Amino acid sequence: MVLRCREVDEEVLWALSLLRSGFQRLCVWDEEKEITLLSPREAVYCESVDERIFIYTNASVFQTALSLAELEGRYGDLGLFRAGKSTVINLHHIRSLKSQPGGRIQATLETGEKLMVSRHYAPLLRERLGL
Repeated sequence: MVLRCREVDEEVLWALSLLRSGFQRLCVWDEEKEITLLSPREAVYCESVDERIFIYTNASVFQTALSLAELEGRYGDLGLFRAGKSTVINLHHIRSLKSQPGGRIQATLETGEKLMVSRHYAPLLRERLGL
């Protein structure tokens, strides 16, 4: 792929990083221990349960060796957003948002799952979504 531009500025570098990250794959496995290379975009949300990280897609549940911080750090440009101590949500799979008491936000995902964004991360979510 060739990208032509007059000058390489921050915006061009950001676009290049998005393109590169779109080709990345997550190494995950299912309950039969079958390994799958998953596109980060397929992750609807990720959750930490009993020191294991689960990745939920529209059709399946997988585990990964990555921490939630690593998932957010590596794939934040693709929409993975830390919503709480034990949850990362893919912003591209949010159907609706509803304010809750205490500064929290309830996110309803395309799958129908309802997850809470903690009051600590709610301002960051509003900022990321331009609200």
